[in-house]
Order: sequence, then C-alpha cells, then structure tokens
Amino acid sequence: MNARHEGKAITQMCKMIASVGLIVGFSLFLLSFIADGYNKDFFLTIISLGIMGASMFMFGFGTFMGILTDTFQKAETNS
Repeated sequence: MNARHEGKAITQMCKMIASVGLIVGFSLFLLSFIADGYNKDFFLTIISLGIMGASMFMFGFGTFMGILTDTFQKAETNS
C-alpha cells in the first residue's frame, strides 16, 4: 500500500467498524423496548448503549489516528 494513503485507510476502516457497531447497537436498543421478558433489569438497553458508545469512541480514535498519520507523513516529506 502506498504510504500516502495509509491514513485514509485507517479512517475508512474505523468508519466501517463504527457504522456496523452503531447499527447493531441501535437495533438492540429498539429490541430492548419490544423484548420485555429479556429486559427486566434493562440489560439489553445497557448493552446497546455500551456498543454505541464504544463505536463512537472507535470512530473518534480512528479519525484521530488517520489525521495524525497523514500529518506525520506530510511533515516527513516536507523536511
């Protein structure tokens, strides 16, 4: 892989992981309102909010790493 596109690949991968996590988390969140028998202690709601929070954290961290990689490579080529 070309070193110039490495940061964009990291960002794209984290976007895909975060979008899958958000879809799964939101689906479980909606399911937690329907499945009353399984959700007595709000277990599904807590798990779904945890998955969505982890996905948002992964997106932020991946975006930060992608920007950091691009910036480092641009600084390396300019000097």
